[in-house]
Amino acid sequence: MMDVVTEAKAVRVPSRRMWRCWACAEEVAATGEGTCPRCGKIQPLGAETDYFTALGLPRRMAIDRADLERRWHALSRRFHPDFYRTGEPRERIVALENTALLNRAYRALRDPIARAEYLVRLEEGAGTEIPSQPPQELFEEILEIQELLMDYRAAAPDERDARRPQLEARRQEIRREYERVERYLTQDLFPRWDPLSPEAAPSPTEKAVLLAEIKEAIGNRAYLRRVLNGLEEALSASGVD
Repeated sequence: MMDVVTEAKAVRVPSRRMWRCWACAEEVAATGEGTCPRCGKIQPLGAETDYFTALGLPRRMAIDRADLERRWHALSRRFHPDFYRTGEPRERIVALENTALLNRAYRALRDPIARAEYLVRLEEGAGTEIPSQPPQELFEEILEIQELLMDYRAAAPDERDARRPQLEARRQEIRREYERVERYLTQDLFPRWDPLSPEAAPSPTEKAVLLAEIKEAIGNRAYLRRVLNGLEEALSASGVD
């Protein structure tokens, strides 16, 4: 079994061209080892480092969850602040900052939808908005559901009993649509995105069109989740699981 140091070295930290070591000012080549070859001090990943790079992963929608876990655990051990408690103040700060960045990266990338949202913002800019919006084909139905919810909440208890089956049926419809949109994202759109690597030289139009489809689907999913939450809360308040 590999010890902590050996196992951590098995996962490479993101590479950069050149930078100066904070401890000895040695010019550090982009070896991706995360330490200075001269003095051995750990190097900051940098706040500007994106989450994929921080974990040594390509910018892809599809990520092997086991590989993500392995990389996160190994790098977290390498930079764990406990190993640097007796080190220099700057070294302790680097360990804390690197650990915080790795934790943010792991949380964002372990969930497929959060990963997609993050990747969209990497492609289009951090300020990119992904509006929550209903699927066009369900617009009228969602308006009806909102009216049903308003009437249901305003109804007397005995009237709610009569309205509950209709509300439950709508909940099942929205749940099925929510699951369909999620499958569309993960099983259709995501596989179409990953082959569009820089090496494949995709056209800007091709990427832009697919990104627009991904954003629309993410927005549809978020909207349906909100509608579903409203239905579930109303029914749960009435004793229906």
